[in-house]
Amino acid sequence: MFLLIVMVFIWVFLTGELTLGNIGFGFLLSAFLLYSSGQGLGLQLIQRQSGFNVFKYLWTLLRFTGFFIKELISAGKMVFISILRPNLLKPGIVAVPLDLTRDEEITLLANLITLTPGTLSLDVSTDKKVIYVHSIQVDNPDKFRQEIKEGFETRVREVLNP
Repeated sequence: MFLLIVMVFIWVFLTGELTLGNIGFGFLLSAFLLYSSGQGLGLQLIQRQSGFNVFKYLWTLLRFTGFFIKELISAGKMVFISILRPNLLKPGIVAVPLDLTRDEEITLLANLITLTPGTLSLDVSTDKKVIYVHSIQVDNPDKFRQEIKEGFETRVREVLNP
């Protein structure tokens, strides 16, 4: 893992571009080179022993990132429309039942919800079975719950449980 991080830093230094896209590309390129050579990380050994597939996981991360960017754009448009037509706002607080159980899963979910424009994670129940979410636009609470569960919660589970 250390070699992978060093290679990414070298890539960023050589290109002279400290952007998220360049770091991501450097990560993918470095992981591919290490995987191809079987050096440094010992990725082939890790895959054989644990069944963990680095490229499948990278694909999962890429899909997760694409989904989140799509959600950011969609929510941003909704907030923009709400600014132009505030009389159409239907704010609300929705209790979303959780299938996630680990603290890091719930924390990532709460942070993703809060990072999305127009929504805010308010609280998690003490038994960690419900997350309370405020949204500036809640037309249908059941549909809102379904979008959180089938969107963010499903993808958080995929990313944190490869």
